[in-house]
Amino acid sequence: MNALWIHAGMPKCGSSALQVFLARHREQLLSAGIDYLPLGDLSRARQGQITSGNAGLLSRSLLDPSDAAYVRADGNAYQSLLDAISASEAESGLISSEFFAYVGSDAYLRLIADLRARACVAKCIYYVRRQDQVLISGYMQAVKRHHYCGYPEDFVRDMAPHNALLNYHDQARRFEAVFGTGNLVVGVYEATQRHPKGLAGDFLDKLLGHCPPWVQPQPAINPSPSPVELKLMLAANQYRPRMRFSDILAANSVRSGRSQLYEPHQILPPALIKQLIDDFAEQNQRLAAQDTDGEGFPPYQELPYVDLKTIPIDTDELMTILAGFLVNFDQRLATLESSANRPANVPAATPTSRPAAKRA
Repeated sequence: MNALWIHAGMPKCGSSALQVFLARHREQLLSAGIDYLPLGDLSRARQGQITSGNAGLLSRSLLDPSDAAYVRADGNAYQSLLDAISASEAESGLISSEFFAYVGSDAYLRLIADLRARACVAKCIYYVRRQDQVLISGYMQAVKRHHYCGYPEDFVRDMAPHNALLNYHDQARRFEAVFGTGNLVVGVYEATQRHPKGLAGDFLDKLLGHCPPWVQPQPAINPSPSPVELKLMLAANQYRPRMRFSDILAANSVRSGRSQLYEPHQILPPALIKQLIDDFAEQNQRLAAQDTDGEGFPPYQELPYVDLKTIPIDTDELMTILAGFLVNFDQRLATLESSANRPANVPAATPTSRPAAKRA
C-alpha cells in the first residue's frame, strides 16, 4: 500500500452518509484501487445506520486521554490498522471518522512515522461547511442526542467562541504542518451539492482524480427535524429520553413523508447568522486562497425565520407526530406480549420487513 487516506470529517459535513456509501461499496472501491479497511463491523453502516466510520475506535484511542471521547484500546486498534495495511494489496487505504478532526499532532506524527517505515504515505482529506450551518447542525444533534433543552441562538453564542475547529484556515495550517505540503485535501461541503454524483462523487474525484461511473447520488442519513419536531424534542428532553426516542421521531418523519415537505427556513435570527459570517470572513477568505482552489462558501440567503420560542403549533402536524409514536409503542408492546406468551421451544416469528429509515 502506497498511501493511507485519513478522512477526518469535519463534523456536520456529511460524514455519516459518506461512511454508509463507503461500507456499501467496499468491493467496487477495491476494484478502483482503494481499500476501505475492514477495521470493525461495517454491517450497521451497510444498513444505512449512523456509525463513527471504520476507524471510530482507532481515532478515539488516538485522542488525548483528557478528552471526553477518549477510549483506551491498549494498542489493539492501532495494531489492527498496521496489520490491515500490511495485508491489503490495494494501492491506497482509507479510514474514516469525525474524531480524526480532534486527534493531536503528536499522535499523528507517530502514525506517520510508522506508516513511513512501511513505505506508506499518510494523507488527510476533510470537508468544511459555512460556520453558521455547522453550529445549527450541531444544535440539532445536541437536541436529538444529548438532552439539550435550550434555544438555538443560546447554543450558538455559547459554542462559537470556543470551537477552534471553526477557524478553518488555522486548522488547515495545523494539518498541513503534520501531513506535509501536497498531502492535505480540503473540500467545501456546499460545493458537493453541485457535483452530479453528490458528496460521494466529489469525494472520489478528490481521491482518484475521477468519479467512477457506478457512483450514484447518496440520500441523507440524518434528516433535520421540522420546527414542530424540534419543539417536541425540547419538551421531551426535560425527561431525558433514550436516544431511541429521537430515532423513532426521525424514522416516522421519513416514513410519513414529512421530512420531504419541510419548507426552507432558518431557526437562527438573521442578524446572528450575518454576525457569524462576518466573524469568520477572514479565516474563510484565506482558506479559499490557499486550500480550496478559490472555492468559497455561498453568501447569506434570506429565508423565512422561525423562532422556536413563539412558533405556532400546527395541530394536524402534532397529531401526526404523536400518532406515529403511539403506533410504534403499540407495535413494540405487541412484540413484547408475543415474546412473553410464546413457549420457550417455539422460535420467534420473522418480523415483517420495513424500509430502513435514513438519518444525517
